[in-house]
Amino acid sequence: MRTTGTTGTARQIRDAGRNRRVRLAAASAAVLPALLLAAACSSNSSDANGGSKTAPPASSAPAGGAPLTKAQLTSALVSAKDVPGYTVQVSQTDATDAQDDATLTADKAACQPLADITSSKPQIKRVAFVGAAFAKTPATSGSTTPAEIDQMLVASHAPGDAQKVIDSVDTALGTCTSFNATDNTGTKTPFSITKAPAVSAGDASASYVMTDTADKANGAALVTVVRTGDTITAYLSVKSAGGAGTLPLDVARKQSDKLKAAQAK
Repeated sequence: MRTTGTTGTARQIRDAGRNRRVRLAAASAAVLPALLLAAACSSNSSDANGGSKTAPPASSAPAGGAPLTKAQLTSALVSAKDVPGYTVQVSQTDATDAQDDATLTADKAACQPLADITSSKPQIKRVAFVGAAFAKTPATSGSTTPAEIDQMLVASHAPGDAQKVIDSVDTALGTCTSFNATDNTGTKTPFSITKAPAVSAGDASASYVMTDTADKANGAALVTVVRTGDTITAYLSVKSAGGAGTLPLDVARKQSDKLKAAQAK
C-alpha cells in the first residue's frame, strides 16, 4: 500500500473485507447488517486521521432531542482529517437495500439483544444508520493486507432507545453464553459469547466476542457497542488472518466526539 494516496489501501480493505466475508460466511460475516459489510466493497474511500485522547466522562442519561438523520450521520463519520494513519471506506449501500438482507434470530430470547446488534431488524429499531470500514495504513508501500479490518454501523435512535440498547446488551451478557442463530436465508449458525471489557469511549459501552463454534479459527469477531447520546455505534473487529480483533480506541473516541458535536447543533 502507498502512503501517498488512498487507492492502494482502499483496495486492500476491499479485498480483505471480501475474503473475511467468504471465510465467515453467514456467521461473523453477518455480524453487522448487510449495508455495513458492503463498506468493504465500496469504491468510495478516503484516508482518515486523528489521535487518541482521554475519553469523555461517562453518563447514563440519554441525550434527548430529534434523532440524527442519515445525512447528519454521514457528515459525522470519521474522515481523513480525524484519525491519522487510517484509511476509511464509507458504505455506499442504501438502508432500503439491506433491510431484509441480514436478519439474525437467536433461539434463546435472553440472547436476542446480542443478535440484534448484528441484525438488520433489531427489536429496538434504528431511526437512521450509515456504515464504514477502516484499517491502519501501513507505513511502507506494498500490497500487504491490513492485519485487522474494522467495520462500524452508526445509528440514531428515538430519545432513550440508545440507552435501552446498551442496557439490553448488558443484561444479555449476564446470562447468555451461547445460542443458535438463524439468518434470513434459513442458515443456522452456533455462536458462543464471551464478555469483553467495556471501552472508554462515548457515554456507555459494552463488548463481547462472538464466535462461530463450527469455525473457531476464522469465525470470531469482537463486537463493541458504544452509546453516544441517542446514537449507537456498533463496531466489528476481525483479524485478516482469522480471529477477533481489537477496537482502535482513537477511532472510537473520535467517532463519539463527532457524534456529540452533531447532536449538539
